Amino acid sequence: MPKKKQPHATGRDEEPQDVEPAGMYESGSGLSPSASGELTDGSGCRWAKKRGPLDPRLVKRLVGSADEMIVGDGAGEVLRPVAPEARQAEWARIKDRLDSPDLGTFQGYEFRSGEGRTLLYVEEFC
Repeated sequence: MPKKKQPHATGRDEEPQDVEPAGMYESGSGLSPSASGELTDGSGCRWAKKRGPLDPRLVKRLVGSADEMIVGDGAGEVLRPVAPEARQAEWARIKDRLDSPDLGTFQGYEFRSGEGRTLLYVEEFC
């Protein structure tokens, strides 16, 4: 029988990072992605706005099915990627905002890449 491989012990600085740093996505014109209609990611892939603002039920569906998800502020200055395992928690936070008008609101937008990948962009307004 072949010997089992020993698990590789990783140091703290060797742990993989699931979430890309803020600023990985940029709106070409400096406007919010919803206004400019396009995004470029760190690898140079361009995303074009397909539709939005979206109905909250469609946003909820895209939280689980979109290839990528980012959240940004209304000015489009800070765009934060959301890792797949964090999407349901992010949806719960967004839903809390929907249920409480005192906390601000959000709008969802669907973007597509040239390769047909889907990006959910959630823009928050405080």
